[in-house]
Amino acid sequence: MKPKPRAIFVLPTGQKYPPVSVGELPSHNYQVSTETITEDVSSHLESHPEIPGVILVSGDKIHSMIPRAKMFERLGHRYGVELFLRKPIIELQETLGTTIFKISSNTRINTAANIAIGRQAKNIYDPLVMEYNDGSFRQLDMHVLLMAQSMVMENMNNIISSMNRIEQSIKADIPLDTSLDMIIDAIKRTTPYHHASILLKPSRWVETFSHHDLLHELSEPLNNHPLIKSICDTGNYIHIEDTKLAPSWKGMEVIGKTNVWMGLPIASGRNLDGILSLGRTTNTPFSKNEIDMAKTFCEFLSIGINRTAENYEEDHYVNMIKRKFIF
Repeated sequence: MKPKPRAIFVLPTGQKYPPVSVGELPSHNYQVSTETITEDVSSHLESHPEIPGVILVSGDKIHSMIPRAKMFERLGHRYGVELFLRKPIIELQETLGTTIFKISSNTRINTAANIAIGRQAKNIYDPLVMEYNDGSFRQLDMHVLLMAQSMVMENMNNIISSMNRIEQSIKADIPLDTSLDMIIDAIKRTTPYHHASILLKPSRWVETFSHHDLLHELSEPLNNHPLIKSICDTGNYIHIEDTKLAPSWKGMEVIGKTNVWMGLPIASGRNLDGILSLGRTTNTPFSKNEIDMAKTFCEFLSIGINRTAENYEEDHYVNMIKRKFIF
């Protein structure tokens, strides 16, 4: 079966933001029937050194998989070629006794890494097999997964310095679009999402909308939607883990296609300035840590927006900075 190409996700120098889930990492769907001759599989893997193994399929169901390293190690042993090369690949698989390690494509990077390194030592470097919502499967190389985990950890380790840079930019009264870019960049690094918008209350912030393309007026029909009104009335965030199963989601489709959504209040004191809307197209709910980080940056959003719309009193600004989340 000819593998379908997938866009390369270069780490760490290419894509600077961690993906929402493992399903967005570079992966491979090299699959063959259990009756495929081993020589054909060997030849294909030799020609494509980036593929970490082969998925074996029986009929329309996934049967097992053979990691590249284990396959070539066995073929390199005495009589390996004579015993297996011209026979169905299933015979080699049964001799090796390889197992398959399946995870959902919606799994978070850190969760997947913990699952992978929790396997038996002999299997720890085997690729994971990701199952997608449409029922398809792809292989994930452990090297790629560990690089992605390193990116996540690096972003979290640098979060305090990011906060300090944002503070200094706001204090220096730099343009709002620059401050927002810094805040949105920090959110992308710590709370990955697929689409976002900053919905500001009408009238008060009319002159502010032109400062950034993420700034929008919270107008009808959203302004009176029950979810939005709940955030505005209570000052609490709302996290919907599966919009397809939430009756309250009806009418929110105008914000774009999303499977997971979180709306967080942007407030200065008791005054609500707007709502930060974050959506994910994968079925990957936001974690508690991600929610906490998003709350933190909502305070910075309020500070930056208020200082642009009206000269914020310095004492109020300082008090808001003191309330920010610190590890």
